[in-house]
Amino acid sequence: MPNTDLAIAISHDCDIANDNLDAEPAVEFIFARILEQRNGNYTHGKNPRVLHLDYTDGEKLVSLELLSSKRLIVQKDKLEAVQPDDTYKLTHSRQILQSWLAARYRRHALPNSLVDRLREVFAYIEKKGKKNSSGILSFRLSYDPEDELPPEEPYELWLNIVYITDKDDYRPMSEDIAQSLKTEFPRLLEKTKDCGNVILRKCEAVSEMEFTLRDMRETVEYHLEHLSHRTEPSGPVI
Repeated sequence: MPNTDLAIAISHDCDIANDNLDAEPAVEFIFARILEQRNGNYTHGKNPRVLHLDYTDGEKLVSLELLSSKRLIVQKDKLEAVQPDDTYKLTHSRQILQSWLAARYRRHALPNSLVDRLREVFAYIEKKGKKNSSGILSFRLSYDPEDELPPEEPYELWLNIVYITDKDDYRPMSEDIAQSLKTEFPRLLEKTKDCGNVILRKCEAVSEMEFTLRDMRETVEYHLEHLSHRTEPSGPVI
């Protein structure tokens, strides 16, 4: 495949080792290319279509770019003479890769009426997120109600900016973004006022250490490529 350096097996280890070809006849691969430098906008699974991930090549750390659309399923009987390259190993980022692969099928679709109202707010979030991508783990939001609403009925919105704790300056950076969002929210919403109102109940920066599993269950992640039911199937999203 053009612009490809590596093929990474993403089937489960047990499935690959299973000799029952009726039960597990194939192995799925995703293609990757080696980067000179990774882009923070594509780390930690922020983008559902592109992932920049660290691997080790022997003693050397390398960054790879994976595209969710560049996958290939190969029948096991065609892999008998193929041996894996043991020099490349995944770092501690295995969970990131697993979550990113699953995210393509469980991205949350927002109501069209909410997306229309928050169009300028989302543009502002994307601008801030891309500018400060190295320190932000994710933008998490919750809203009520979860249904489509007519323009005369308002949504309530809660926003969390989850920041990485690797560096001390990530906290004030994220707190500044949260404060600027609260300050700019009325002005941004004024541009889409014909679509309806959104009441901002909370907007705060939270560290990855403080953001709990319960918080994850009660919020959805806003990817820099957000979705609405207008462009995705309107059935259940998992």
